[in-house]
Amino acid sequence: MLGLARDKALPKRLDIEWEARVSGHVISLGLSPNGSMLAAASADGPITLIAQDTGRIHIEMAGHNGGTAQVEWRPGADTLASAGMDGKVRLWKGATGEQVTWLDCGTGWVECLAWSPRGEYLATATGRRLRLWDFTDSNSEGRLIREFPAQESTISDIGWKPGTEDVLASCGLNGLSLWSPTGETCTRHLPWIGSMLRLAWSPNGKYIVTGNQDSTIQFWLMETGKELRMWGYPSKIRELAWDSKSRYLATGGSATGVVWDCSGKGPAGSKPLLLDFHAALLTQLVFENEGLMIASGCQEGLVAVWRLGKDSRPMRTAHLGSAVTQLLWAGGNSRIVAATADGQVMVLRT
Repeated sequence: MLGLARDKALPKRLDIEWEARVSGHVISLGLSPNGSMLAAASADGPITLIAQDTGRIHIEMAGHNGGTAQVEWRPGADTLASAGMDGKVRLWKGATGEQVTWLDCGTGWVECLAWSPRGEYLATATGRRLRLWDFTDSNSEGRLIREFPAQESTISDIGWKPGTEDVLASCGLNGLSLWSPTGETCTRHLPWIGSMLRLAWSPNGKYIVTGNQDSTIQFWLMETGKELRMWGYPSKIRELAWDSKSRYLATGGSATGVVWDCSGKGPAGSKPLLLDFHAALLTQLVFENEGLMIASGCQEGLVAVWRLGKDSRPMRTAHLGSAVTQLLWAGGNSRIVAATADGQVMVLRT
């Protein structure tokens, strides 16, 4: 009887709808704007296009010599951009896998790329260099319009302010900088002592947040410049996820997800929600596209789905057998695409 009661308390399992296998550690995952195609980039180079509804492998591209770092689809277009350790950004046709062109970003690794919200610009970060490429002409294959002054250290992350083509953020050592496509220099600098690893704009543009090497979270209220820091995490923080309404921010940095309520006067002095189920360090946190469900993944290969405010335990779980490296929502929030360190890509039905 005790065993039966314990089993009843366990979350339900996530059903695996389909599973595909790609070459090696999946370092980046992207869903095409029309939702039909997944791009899975392997750390050792190849990029695989997979039909999102069936899991059928459409085509595998060579990717980048030395390894691929990131893939991102251009908004509203069937064009995939990939960044690699060969110093290039490559543009591919999603329908055929054909390489359209490549952009020369110097001799270093291209570690970050980011399309602007309407796809008019592509930002790339290589070492200490931030570059901006113009795609405003519908027939353009990318024209370098800006190479901003070299930063103090390697740029660790970049991101456009939601809903605008005018504000781009970059972060690294000693602060966060804002840039404009029309300016030569930084338009605003938010100083900070230490190394920033990730940045995340709230969807309404009210906040910008960074996860840091020293196991802290740094908030900036953009209208006033007011700062807020959260500490006490056991590990450096790379996992940041906002819900679509900009109320909740979920953060990693441990085996337990921490969710801050940023409504009203903000998270200062509030008690966060805890996603306490994983036994290993979190590697992924992502909110559904609309609503308050959130998916988490960890180094032991466990995926969990939670509904904020519903319960203190996850609704459903699945064990993938290898570290979870990527998660994203698809299919009207009813499906989760998961990828792992050993090359699994699968769709889990919630």
